[in-house]
Amino acid sequence: LKPDEEAKEFGEIINFLSQVARCYPQKSARFPGQLIDLLQKHYPVLNAELRKSIVQALILLRNRGVISNVTVMPLFFTLFRCRDKKLRSMLYSHIVNDVKVANKGKHRDHKLNKSLQSFMYTMVTAADAQDKHGEGAMAAKKSLDVCIELYRKNVWTDAKAVNVIVQACFSPINKIMLTAVQFFLNPLKKSNEGDEDDEDEPSTNGESAGQTKKNRVNFMMIQHQSNINRKTKYRTRVLDKATRIRKREQAKRDGQLPDEEDEDGIVSGGKKKKGSSGPAVNFDALSLVHDPQSFAEKLFARVHRSATATKRGGSTTDRFEVRLLLLKLISRLIGHHQLQVLAFYPFLQRYLQPHQVDVTQILALLANASHAFTPPDVLQPLIRAVADNFVSDHCAPEVMCAGLNTVRAIAARQPLAVDPDLLNDLVMYRKHKDKGVMMAARSLLVLYRQINPEMLHRRDRGREATMGLISGAPGSTPLGFGE
Repeated sequence: LKPDEEAKEFGEIINFLSQVARCYPQKSARFPGQLIDLLQKHYPVLNAELRKSIVQALILLRNRGVISNVTVMPLFFTLFRCRDKKLRSMLYSHIVNDVKVANKGKHRDHKLNKSLQSFMYTMVTAADAQDKHGEGAMAAKKSLDVCIELYRKNVWTDAKAVNVIVQACFSPINKIMLTAVQFFLNPLKKSNEGDEDDEDEPSTNGESAGQTKKNRVNFMMIQHQSNINRKTKYRTRVLDKATRIRKREQAKRDGQLPDEEDEDGIVSGGKKKKGSSGPAVNFDALSLVHDPQSFAEKLFARVHRSATATKRGGSTTDRFEVRLLLLKLISRLIGHHQLQVLAFYPFLQRYLQPHQVDVTQILALLANASHAFTPPDVLQPLIRAVADNFVSDHCAPEVMCAGLNTVRAIAARQPLAVDPDLLNDLVMYRKHKDKGVMMAARSLLVLYRQINPEMLHRRDRGREATMGLISGAPGSTPLGFGE
């Protein structure tokens, strides 16, 4: 009659009965069903301690094999709606471990997996899961965490589980959407459990955000001083150290996501430090997406809508960090599946400025979004913008190196995107006084000696490429686009 009271004696009786239920199977046959009915009908109004005692009793009965997981799992997912963080954490751990045990070794409980995945899909796409402050959003977030954790434990690695996470990428709630997007960017990275009561925006609290802003200001000040003051060995060391610290902070914010051409590869020309063998990018999850073309188009529509929206019009706008994560996922989808999202490339052109925040990541995702089926006339304006803004004598050597390496990365995927006049202008930087710029220009020259030496001046082709063109060796003249 008073469900909000603790009812300590009632909880102790439930605990006792759950301990001895296995010893009296006939007399306790109705006991698990009564507990399930009690929670299903009255879980929102029950006292938190009593509700926790009932859930612990059901978990004990499940661990001892008194009830089946198919019977109790839908109830546990429903209890994710409770505004009780400890209860949700306990349910999360039990569900993950129970499903893992049910699919141990070569045995797979397909009936359980299919029913749970269908239930998760319903919870993620439900109407009440679109309300930021509603109970459905909490249940959808925890259900998504369960699905991601089971994928990382190699329990659910099928297409249905991955496409449940795909649906979460379209959620209007940033926290759910970012969790799903970060999963596709790095499926094997451990997620932060218990962060459901934090802010919706990615990652940091106020203190760390302020520290990041302070580090960024310090780096800009050091860089400015090195440009206007006389260069000495000490100032060069200070600038190099500040650059390394800034890259490390950026890697922490991004979760250290390796990529085919990550930001360090763009800046340094693809070289890695000796002994550093980072994990390769895992594309298994992206390969299981049912319709990657519509997936990429919907994500880009959200980014474009957020970038062009104004707060005065009443529409919501995502932060630049959120849009950058979405652009990374779109670029990986385009590069991995060789998609045609032609509006994506002109959209990136607005960010191709040396003073743009996180410009190295934007250059990297531009290179990743290029492939052999991308029309060259779509990429040519972007390569021209990179050459004009990054590769000129008034730019710093680091900026020129990043621009040349970006052009080389795009040309390696689509050689026809660079016109001959621009190519020969860029190759002239192989005699630059800065070693980084010189090596970047030489790598571009070596690339075109291998794939299309006809675009180079005769003196730049080299002996082997010239002999191949004279003899008409197969492969010396590349095919045009679409041939």
